[in-house]
Amino acid sequence: MPVITLYRQLQERLPSWETTPRSALIREDASPLQAQRETLDIVCTLLSAAKVPYFCVRPMPGHPPVVAVSQRDRKRALTALASSGRPLLAARLPYGKHARGLAPDEIGRLRPLKRAAAMLNDAWAIRVGMLFASPSRTLTLGPEHGCDLEFWAKQKNLLVAPRANPACAVVPAKGEIVEGGEELFNPLVSAGQGVRTYRTRREFTRRLVDDIDFPIDAVYTWVDGSDPAWRSRRDQALAEGSDGGPSGALSEMATTEARFTSRDELRYSLRSLLTYAPWINRVWIVTDGQTPPWLDTSHPRIRVVEHKEIFNDPSVLPVFNSHAIETQLHHIDGLAEHFLYLNDDFFLGRPLAPRMFFEGNGITHFFPSLAHVPFGEPEGEESPVHAAGINNRRMLEDIYGRTLTRKLKHVPYALRRTAMFELEERFSDEFEATACSKFRRTSDISVTSSLAHYYGYLNGRAVPGTVEYTYVDLSLRKTPAKLRRMLARRKHDAFCLNDTAPTTPEQDALLGRFLEAYYPMPTPFELA
Repeated sequence: MPVITLYRQLQERLPSWETTPRSALIREDASPLQAQRETLDIVCTLLSAAKVPYFCVRPMPGHPPVVAVSQRDRKRALTALASSGRPLLAARLPYGKHARGLAPDEIGRLRPLKRAAAMLNDAWAIRVGMLFASPSRTLTLGPEHGCDLEFWAKQKNLLVAPRANPACAVVPAKGEIVEGGEELFNPLVSAGQGVRTYRTRREFTRRLVDDIDFPIDAVYTWVDGSDPAWRSRRDQALAEGSDGGPSGALSEMATTEARFTSRDELRYSLRSLLTYAPWINRVWIVTDGQTPPWLDTSHPRIRVVEHKEIFNDPSVLPVFNSHAIETQLHHIDGLAEHFLYLNDDFFLGRPLAPRMFFEGNGITHFFPSLAHVPFGEPEGEESPVHAAGINNRRMLEDIYGRTLTRKLKHVPYALRRTAMFELEERFSDEFEATACSKFRRTSDISVTSSLAHYYGYLNGRAVPGTVEYTYVDLSLRKTPAKLRRMLARRKHDAFCLNDTAPTTPEQDALLGRFLEAYYPMPTPFELA
């Protein structure tokens, strides 16, 4: 079957993934955070109205918010929730399930709480939730984004937890009730962002050794390759034949149109970030004097930064080399110490907590790929990425005597600003040479996507992590079917939508439909 025909068929079928149940509540702000907040607030309000004593518990990593009730009050609690008239669903939680991202089929059979309450009278913990959907009905949120109700056993003067939590296994039965910030109980809320407080016990308000309570920013690099003024600057630099930088060979892959094509990916990458990592503090978009026409630059959480603001030597500008720009990101004035760096073709696919990228002590996580950096000399490489990896390897071998062999996955890169300054000072010649290279050359280094992470690992400030990830080449024949599966299953933590060759209008249209279906909710950064 011709590729174009296959794309047209998928375009016709793509909107059919609207499996929103009739009972779903439509929300203009539908998101995992909205679903967790609304469910937790309803549960707490109903228990309070029924005068059922409760307190919120700090959840295990990857779990939704948790509310604790004494086993002696279990029947009263279930009756209060079941008789509320709310469309609450519930299911018994399987014993010992502490894994991240429990899906409905892992929780047990979900039933309306009104009908299921009598069957839960001996449960030690249940999942409570509702069904929400975006107005487009392409985003559905179920009880996996609800909250857990635990029933604690009374033993003498203590209440004993039925399962693990990060803080304690027992609390005094008549202990003091205090208020705790939302960030203690909802993994999608960061310190300082919470707008709610909840009843809890003092034991759950302590600052734990692995708490991530520092701000985490996000940095994007972005270019609109269709901008006539930008194209004129690029074409002039190419016509001059020399970029004034190092003598490394210039590859055709460094100047291909695919490198500079914008299909509005930034809009949807930002949607993915705020939908699935709403704990992000501020967002910085680094550009060559360009601003997306849909972006509200007056929003306090976002700022466009021009190259001239961050380059040590602005006289080397303009540059059209992402390796060069990435050597200067840590110069952003006001950037947080801890930040994520993303390309605009990076997307988050499901809710992620800050601990995916950082430890509580500030150590960063990186995600090695199975793809290798080839051995050989950089001058012999057609791929600028491979050449930069070879150069990174040489630098680390010279210091540590260790050999870098693996590339990293195309997911957000966790970085520390002070570590970047340290790298720049230690490898000043390599940083300077790459920064003044207008186009990618075989003499470049790749700091944010490789060097900083392996350097951090070798000096004890970075560790490998795990991520459920996939890479999509938009130009491949199998891509339409893959996109449809991704949209239906939503099982990836992150994915990259890239193009190794120019795409057709049909392929671009398909991408737009996929992104709008996956991320239908606009961010506050978008102009009306």
